[in-house]
Amino acid sequence: MDFDWIVGWFFTFFSLMGNTWVIFLIAKRRRLQTTANWFILSLAVADLGVTCGYFPASMICNVLVDTCNDDVRLRFADFFVDASHICLTTLVAERYIAIVHPLKYFRLLTSTRTIFIIATCWAIPFFSLVFRFIIYLFGSQDFAAETAKFGVIFTVLFEALPTILLFAAHFHILLIALKLSREMKTLLKQVKFNVATNSVNIMKVRNVGLKSPTVRLVTVLVIIFVAYYGLEIHASICFGFNFCDVSKHELVAANLLLLANSTLNPLVYAFLKE
Repeated sequence: MDFDWIVGWFFTFFSLMGNTWVIFLIAKRRRLQTTANWFILSLAVADLGVTCGYFPASMICNVLVDTCNDDVRLRFADFFVDASHICLTTLVAERYIAIVHPLKYFRLLTSTRTIFIIATCWAIPFFSLVFRFIIYLFGSQDFAAETAKFGVIFTVLFEALPTILLFAAHFHILLIALKLSREMKTLLKQVKFNVATNSVNIMKVRNVGLKSPTVRLVTVLVIIFVAYYGLEIHASICFGFNFCDVSKHELVAANLLLLANSTLNPLVYAFLKE
């Protein structure tokens, strides 16, 4: 068995376990059904679809079913990939508002707006999927023949732009965390004489700012996300304009980064307590 299959199934197993557990917890426990957790639930569903759409679906198509259409399978997988991308962007935007503008949070993210945003996250990739199927059924013999104009518009609006906004929002969060770290360092110096009697509280204060598990894990997640979509955007441009080739190793790396992203998301949820 190839190395990429071993790593892929490793990520697939833990992604299935983690995202299923997140969906079950939020759906089962009423106290977890908050505004932030609805965004998390939406992303977990998308990540579960991403996970099922690659290695498990590929195994079913190539081993258990003789007449499986790989093009159709990959289009459904792309649907969940696009949904995951947009859902993660909105989740980071929600965290950004909660951290940077906490006093405006409940005014901006009402129940109606939350439902509308989540519905939009799924509507955009759905209409993209329908458009691609129309091209496939009536205008082309292969998905690779999708119009260059549609490919460029979709790549710029729903891949490149959200990735840039995601990176910018997280960078701003890092600046705030850095400022908080400096403030906590100054505070620790001021109360240094009282460390013996408040050692437990001091240790809790140390784990804020850049040392916060949330900041660290979200940073890792964003790095993997940006790395994956860097490869994805490059591949989309190459396929759309036919002026460069995408190597097999690049496609394998992109798929593994995508699965790693879906696997790490539940770990990040566990630390999103701010």
